[in-house]
Amino acid sequence: MRRGLIHWSLEELPAAALEARVARLQAGMRAEGLGAVLVYSSFAQPAPLQWLCNYVPYWSEALLVVWAEGAPTMLVAGTPRTHSWIRSVSHMGELVAAPKPGAQAADLLTKMLPADARVGVIALDALPWTVAEPLLKGGWGARLIDATALYVAARHPGDDAEHGMARTALGIAERAIAGVPAAARKVSEVLAAIDGAARLAGAEEVLLRMAPDLARDATLLRMEGDPDLGARYAIECSVAYKGVWVRVGRNVTNAAPPSSWAAADAWFDHALQQIGGPQAVADLAATAPGKLTGWTLEASIGPAPLSVVASHDQPAARALPKSSLVVFSMHLVLEGGAWQRSAPLRLGAGALAPATAIAVAA
Repeated sequence: MRRGLIHWSLEELPAAALEARVARLQAGMRAEGLGAVLVYSSFAQPAPLQWLCNYVPYWSEALLVVWAEGAPTMLVAGTPRTHSWIRSVSHMGELVAAPKPGAQAADLLTKMLPADARVGVIALDALPWTVAEPLLKGGWGARLIDATALYVAARHPGDDAEHGMARTALGIAERAIAGVPAAARKVSEVLAAIDGAARLAGAEEVLLRMAPDLARDATLLRMEGDPDLGARYAIECSVAYKGVWVRVGRNVTNAAPPSSWAAADAWFDHALQQIGGPQAVADLAATAPGKLTGWTLEASIGPAPLSVVASHDQPAARALPKSSLVVFSMHLVLEGGAWQRSAPLRLGAGALAPATAIAVAA
């Protein structure tokens, strides 16, 4: 269950921006001859539905039916008592209570579309069987096609609203990390400081990983227990702000940082300005001032907020246009030991500049 504040700001994300996103997807649908596109969403698979209508299920699941023309229909596996809240935080056409969204989607498609219509599904391979089975039984199996590429083409390079909220998310994450007490000796002190600061600044969700002692192990982990901090440790902070996720990674030391860290940070900052696409990252990584142990380039290209587009051991999964919002992460071994950084950027447009965080009353 999502723990943070969910709020729709019309100033940051006007209804017209959401309608324009739907229109871009519909243009692709008409070009492909699709009668509808299905967008499944749950807490674990929020990205496409959130991008299209600004809704993230807190505790349940939803299925958006995007027609080739007109406003989408959203089927929500919850009671009608939640509808007024859903309407207050999201934007769609008809809102339908659907305890069994797959079965009701199959009936709706049969009612609204001709018998030979084809239907796209964003992230078809990730569609839960509880939703897919009724569609198959309803005769739609052979007419379902994967529409992930259509979604990616509509979503990227993104719009001003998404980029603006990403800058706010970045500011929240950076300030939360900067507020970690210098005297922290336990992992819990770091996690509590970051989580508390980020949520008070308006973060909807905060996911943290740490390498508590870089001298022992540089692997970033979701923390269980409360180990002691080493002299040098690493933090990775992923923040959601109004559905837009960014990831920030930092190295921390309570003493003077090794001189090799400064060189690596300078190289990383320069690399952010140079990255124009997944293919170029490998060439940049070869110039890093240390032993490369891994790099990733992530973007929203599927049901998860961030998915790996390319990495040191994986060729580019998809080509993204210039100005697409991505996260670059790099892991090195330097003379002073392990080092890692993560930061968002726009392809070919350089590092994302953090915006002023929005204070939210407790």
